[in-house]
Amino acid sequence: TGHQRHDYNQCLVIAGNKLESYHLNRYERLLPMTQEFEESENKSPAFDDSTKLRHIPRANTHEEREDFPVPLSDSYKENGDVRDHWKKLLTFVDNVDAILDELKVIVDPIVKDNTVIVMTVNKGQSVLLSNFVCAARSRSFDISNVLVFPTDVEAQKVAKGLGLATYFDKINLGDSPEEEAAMYGDDVFASMMFAKLLTVLCVSLLGHDVLFQDVDIVWFKNPLTIFHDMSNTEIQKFDILCQDDGSVQARFAPLAANSGFYYVRANKKTQYLFTSFLYHAELVSLSGSHQQVMIQLLQEHSSLFGLTVKVFDKVETEYFPCGWQYFRRKDFMKSLVKGESNAYIYHASWAVNKDDKLVYLKQLGE
Repeated sequence: TGHQRHDYNQCLVIAGNKLESYHLNRYERLLPMTQEFEESENKSPAFDDSTKLRHIPRANTHEEREDFPVPLSDSYKENGDVRDHWKKLLTFVDNVDAILDELKVIVDPIVKDNTVIVMTVNKGQSVLLSNFVCAARSRSFDISNVLVFPTDVEAQKVAKGLGLATYFDKINLGDSPEEEAAMYGDDVFASMMFAKLLTVLCVSLLGHDVLFQDVDIVWFKNPLTIFHDMSNTEIQKFDILCQDDGSVQARFAPLAANSGFYYVRANKKTQYLFTSFLYHAELVSLSGSHQQVMIQLLQEHSSLFGLTVKVFDKVETEYFPCGWQYFRRKDFMKSLVKGESNAYIYHASWAVNKDDKLVYLKQLGE
């Protein structure tokens, strides 16, 4: 079957073999890999329809960029992407029992319906946390089961000042930067993405469901009412339920789940999903994207272990709008501002940095 994508003709070939394969291999007509391309960062050769097909990574783009660059180390006895990750992993493994013991003392008094709302923030982004809390309380929402994982002392002071439970994991996150990310995907952004995966893993290991959300979110209705609705048997079937990001980039295929708002039921499948996520954390640091790595793991664990994943379709439901609606659905955004939509939240994603997010939220009156 053939179809058109990005002005390039594509076709799908199903080839027989002795054993079944559950993966797709991608071939494209790209110029030969040269030493210049081999030594360049996040680069791949350009498309040329006169060349032969060759096997390439599935998330390669036609902008001469590899969205999943291979982690590198000049030597496995020296510093590099892999060895830096090993050091972080060793630190976590050596201290995880003590961390979980400390965390349990904080979580037990606040957990409700076996659910904890998890957020992580640094000093630079703390104004967005304050905005979420003020907006939620102005609508009389119960957010007493929010647990904030600050990555610096100043962010912890802000969270505590807002009356929220906090846990500052100095061992694993104490060297995180205080400033906000200047732009999506930069080194500061990537550092905070490591915090996002650790926090969910730790609370899940305590046996609690997690609603993870970024701080650039406001609630119009309590989203937990959807995930806790026992009469909705379809919703209850899923291990993890995610907001639709809306992006159609190859690196987010096939689920396009947004890693800034999702609900995780604590079970062995999800606990191993986030354990595997920790094992792949160097890809998060190298690519600058927590989301693209999470999506690939969701897909693989769904196929391999039967993990059940739901992404709330951005068109079919109005529950969880984000940047896609802001930029692509002006009619919907007008209804949101008027209070005429069925939205439970708004997530100020698809933004370059904190300043843009604040502009978007102010435009909504939030």
